[in-house]
Amino acid sequence: MSATRVALAGSTGSIGTQALDVLAAEPERFELTAIGATGRQPEVLIEQARAHRPKVVAVSDESAARTVSEALPECEVRGGADAMASLATE
Repeated sequence: MSATRVALAGSTGSIGTQALDVLAAEPERFELTAIGATGRQPEVLIEQARAHRPKVVAVSDESAARTVSEALPECEVRGGADAMASLATE
């Protein structure tokens, strides 16, 4: 049985951080492919991406997206108003 692929919007919020804990506790069941947040806490989003290694990181705020992109050259960083919606394709 293959792992369920998960894209998580709102990863820096309270529920999002709890969801990341659940996903990390069961790596054989879940594959985190993407995370996203508004960009109000870019340092938290960067830390999450480094810890969980998603392929895609989405940031609604374009300025924060540039900061995240510079810190995470190994990830595809999507920025702007449609960035979070794009996670649905992951």
